[in-house]
Amino acid sequence: MAKNQKRPQIETTLAYMAVGVIGVSIVFMLLTLGLSALGFNSFPVFFAQLPLIGLPVGFLIIISMLIVSIIRRTKENRD
Repeated sequence: MAKNQKRPQIETTLAYMAVGVIGVSIVFMLLTLGLSALGFNSFPVFFAQLPLIGLPVGFLIIISMLIVSIIRRTKENRD
């Protein structure tokens, strides 16, 4: 690690994707809770369903980022 190494592009992309997907899911979850608390009953189903899809997808992206990092470190240790 003495060299100035740059993080590979795929890891950076996966990190931003995970933050984006999980962030949007949390925002929609809070929006759904807020609208329900205010008494709105006729909001799109999309608001309530997005976190149910987005959070597991975000988790899978984090797992794939972990796997890519492990593979990269294994290759670096061999060299």
